[in-house]
Amino acid sequence: MNCPHCHSSSTTERQGRTVHGFRRFRCRECGRRFNERTGTALNRVQVPTDIVFLVVFWRLRYKLSLRDLAEMFLIVKGG
Repeated sequence: MNCPHCHSSSTTERQGRTVHGFRRFRCRECGRRFNERTGTALNRVQVPTDIVFLVVFWRLRYKLSLRDLAEMFLIVKGG
């Protein structure tokens, strides 16, 4: 994986994963640490990627309101 900061291909995968299960990397050139989401639109989202895509799909496919989607996920989560 290329470094999102200096674009070097000289990176190493680190042990362990982030809280959300993403692989972690370290750039040998600039020394910065990053994960699979760094530099993407979903970088700071605290919800797993598959859930984000599911919500977007349901919103577009079934024309659901955001309120409907929130209620659906509250029921699924048991809240």
